[in-house]
Amino acid sequence: MARVWHVSLRHVVARRADGGRVKLADHSSVRYLLVGVSNTAIGFAVIWIALSGLGFGNVAANVTGYAIAFLWSFALNRKWTFRHRGAIGKGLLRYALVCLVAYLANLAIVVWLSEFLGQRSLLVQVGGMITYTVLAYVGSRCFAFPAPAASAAAVASDRYT
Repeated sequence: MARVWHVSLRHVVARRADGGRVKLADHSSVRYLLVGVSNTAIGFAVIWIALSGLGFGNVAANVTGYAIAFLWSFALNRKWTFRHRGAIGKGLLRYALVCLVAYLANLAIVVWLSEFLGQRSLLVQVGGMITYTVLAYVGSRCFAFPAPAASAAAVASDRYT
């Protein structure tokens, strides 16, 4: 189905060949990025509250913040980003594995880019973050929260349903 993109002042939309409109936020990759932004904010807020309000040390605050943000990210990505209806436990385990693999790839890229760009380069970190984001999105979409075989057409159409 052909789509024509145009920009309006309110949002970017696609027009389907049948004349229907689809908002950009209907695409799972955009929803994934929005979940990532909220995940970062929640993780930081929990760390801040744990440090300043609950008297946690740095490590305990960091672990608490990351754990809560991970669960938040899992829940939103499962329900909203990928609209997954499979078993929660299986999805959580697969999501954790995807995040681990993406993080290890992130570290590999950081180490590799450090050889060329130096130890204190933010570009090294950006390269790692892009690697993590792309691998985690693809892994989440294809492995952690796969579309049921009956609705494979939804994957092919970027899940505009």
